[in-house]
Amino acid sequence: MHGTLYEGDYVVINKLAYGARLPITPLSISIGGNKKFVDWLHLSYLRVFGFSEIQRNDVIAFNYSLTDELPIDMREEYIKRCVALPGDSLKIINGKVYVNSNLDEPVFIYKNYNVQSDKPIDTVILQRLRILQNSSTIDEKNYTIVMSAAQADSLYKLPYIKSINLQPLSKDYYHPSVFPNYATLRWNFDFFGPLYIPREGDSILLDKNNIAIYQRIIERFEEGKFSFKNDVVLINDKITKYYTFTQNYYFVMGDNRYNSIDSRNWGFIPESHIIGRADLVLYSSQRSGRNFSSVK
Repeated sequence: MHGTLYEGDYVVINKLAYGARLPITPLSISIGGNKKFVDWLHLSYLRVFGFSEIQRNDVIAFNYSLTDELPIDMREEYIKRCVALPGDSLKIINGKVYVNSNLDEPVFIYKNYNVQSDKPIDTVILQRLRILQNSSTIDEKNYTIVMSAAQADSLYKLPYIKSINLQPLSKDYYHPSVFPNYATLRWNFDFFGPLYIPREGDSILLDKNNIAIYQRIIERFEEGKFSFKNDVVLINDKITKYYTFTQNYYFVMGDNRYNSIDSRNWGFIPESHIIGRADLVLYSSQRSGRNFSSVK
């Protein structure tokens, strides 16, 4: 989220917006950021009614879903932008996010750009344009700069800037750290999907094309024991052709698209892991009192 949020920011998280999640580990305490808890007392996940639902492009706080050794509410907190909701189909083409076949991207998304210049770029100019991302200098006239499209347009207006172009990955390039870590799909950060986001009550046909996608969440969050026998799927030792999901799932991404660890790496976020909505940057060394709705 660097660019939308900065290190050391204080963010107001509205835990009531989507309905407050009741404590799962009631006997716990946080001291200096270190969480201590009694591990023998765990309650079932339960959430009271909220006054709104998660919307596309909400900035949400949630617990990191892959820390299996800890109770849900004791896991590390993350903040990312929710780009796809339960029941949505998501696809990334040439670095652009499409939800249900519609282009759906907020204004302030930060990507890697190749910049060619007739002379070295003054860092003061970059600061004036609020280009605060890390950049790398290939030589005195060629740069890789992380910035938004609006910042790229402003930079291009300088008379000595020759060209500014995005740096998309190749469609045929497979990135092994990209979910679901399955080489046959050949997905990467710029070419990803199509991917269906499960919704509570959805029944999905399990076949060789989607088992790699959904097996992880069925085992981790639906408490289903996955096994195979003669190419037949068994869940909890029962032959299963269709699986019905018991909770909603979400897909999140960071605004700094090439420098973010998010759902493109680990997959879906279950509803049980949602903490609340990020409503306001209370204090920042860069800017303060800023409502997240202004950057959607």
